[in-house]
Amino acid sequence: MWIREIGRLLLILVLQVLLFNHMHIAIWGFPMVYILFLINLSPRLPKWAELFIGSAIGIIMDIWYSSLGIHMAACVTIAFVRPLLLANMVQDIERIKDNVKGITIGTLEYAKIVVILTIIHHFIVFALEAWNWSQWWIVLLQTLISSAMTIIILLGYDRLKQ
Repeated sequence: MWIREIGRLLLILVLQVLLFNHMHIAIWGFPMVYILFLINLSPRLPKWAELFIGSAIGIIMDIWYSSLGIHMAACVTIAFVRPLLLANMVQDIERIKDNVKGITIGTLEYAKIVVILTIIHHFIVFALEAWNWSQWWIVLLQTLISSAMTIIILLGYDRLKQ
C-alpha cells in the first residue's frame, strides 16, 4: 500500500511541475493540484503523520518554486484542518479504509471538502506571497481564480475515477 501511495504522490508532483505549472491565466490563476494527495489521504492516518506528509509535500513544492516556506505553511494548515472537516462532514467515517474520494464519502461532501481546503490553501499561498495587505484585492482575485481552476480539475479527476 505504501509503495502505491508514494508512486501516486510522485505522479501528482510530476504532473504539477510538468503540466499544471504551464496552465495559468496571466498572473491570476495557477492550478495547484498537488493538494489532491493531501485531500485524499486515508482518515486512519495519525494526525502527526498527516502533518508530516503535509510539511514534506510543502517543502518539495517550496524547493521547486523557491518560495521559502509558503507552500509548506499552506499544506500543513490543510493537513491540520482536513481531519476536523472530515469529522464534522462525514457521518460514517469508520467505513472509509483507504482514500477519501467522492465515491466513498459522497459526491456532495467530497466537493465541499475540496472547495474548503482548496480555498484555504490558495488564500494562504497568495497572502504569504504578497506579504502586503495594500493589494488585498489581488490576493482575493488570485485566490478565487486559482481555486476555481484547481477545484474544477480535482472534481473532474474524482468524477473520472468513479
